[in-house]
Amino acid sequence: MVDWKTRPCPLVPADLGLDEPSLSGSIKTRASDFRVTEIPAYEYSGQGDFLYLKIRRKNLNTKDVCQVLSRAFSISEPDIGYAGLKDKHAECTQTFSFPLSGLREIKSASNEDLKSYAEEKFEGLSHLEEPLTLLSIDRHENSLRRGHLKGNHFSILIRELKLRNTLSEIARKHPDLAERSDSEIRNKLLESAASRLVTQGMVNLFGSQRFGKEGSTLEQGLSFMDGKKARKWLLDLGTSAVQSYVFNHYLRIRAEKNCLFDLMDGDLATRLESGGIFKVPESSAEAHRLKDGEISYTGPIFGRKMRSPEEPSLALERDALNYLGRTEEDFKRMKVPGARRAGLIFLKDLTVEWEDSNSVWLHFTLPAGSYATVAAGHLIHLEEGSERDL
Repeated sequence: MVDWKTRPCPLVPADLGLDEPSLSGSIKTRASDFRVTEIPAYEYSGQGDFLYLKIRRKNLNTKDVCQVLSRAFSISEPDIGYAGLKDKHAECTQTFSFPLSGLREIKSASNEDLKSYAEEKFEGLSHLEEPLTLLSIDRHENSLRRGHLKGNHFSILIRELKLRNTLSEIARKHPDLAERSDSEIRNKLLESAASRLVTQGMVNLFGSQRFGKEGSTLEQGLSFMDGKKARKWLLDLGTSAVQSYVFNHYLRIRAEKNCLFDLMDGDLATRLESGGIFKVPESSAEAHRLKDGEISYTGPIFGRKMRSPEEPSLALERDALNYLGRTEEDFKRMKVPGARRAGLIFLKDLTVEWEDSNSVWLHFTLPAGSYATVAAGHLIHLEEGSERDL
């Protein structure tokens, strides 16, 4: 088994050799500092056998909300559908679904009766320490499932913003900022970093939450690969952590080859808007599309159905797998399907909004599966302990 403690996983852009941010700050001081709104994968039809509830909540994770809804609506928790897990220490807008057949108390399945029924149930939750807010109801032909999500919109407040270098050090590196005030310097440095992020792209690392506290989920996943038994949801989490460990090291190896922001011959690329995968025999032919933020190279999420690139790109994936000390067959035995994951994401809607001279909001949208803290880590060095696990 790989000793992951002596082979730590890169988690933030600076771990890949990128410049350390010039500013530091803290996130999630309060739940309302970290706001997440789901972007559904499809429009709901307004008819069908499943009730959809759009809910705003904070200081509750997705499993907590399912338990509350299960008790309130007298419905089996496994029957409650959702598109993805959300952070507990955040203000989240998320949709849940359950079958109308499980609702024994409704008078009829008319939309008007369903609305009255749902509102009455939510009024009964007002006693909770963190009440849920019902924003809207809808109906659809199928239950929500994991992955039924286009992405998430984030609004993150960075507090206690500070310069990480002395004014003289900053003046040597940025002569145009000499004799500026602290607030002017912070503003300019942040604007410059945001501009680079939009142009260059965000490296699509898996964040620390993926691996559990002190790497506990990753450690479990490695044990499962060695034959330890577990319940399915623990098995899925652990295996995903191992897949993510390999992917993050693939990005590290790519950075060492000076190809973190460029295509390589043999890459498999993805169209970022549609998700389609295609071969890149010669990188020069597609380089302009990457620079325009239209496409990205992809990295490996190993599994039985994962499609592999061609040489020389393929060699980097073998190196990442060898670093783990595992083979593709190890992942196939775990019966995970595998996938390709974009190495770069382009934040085309990134905006910066100053709350005051020491606090700033970052607003942006990410596709499902990408980490807001990684995006923020391109701009701000997040203080130790300001990130929390799911």
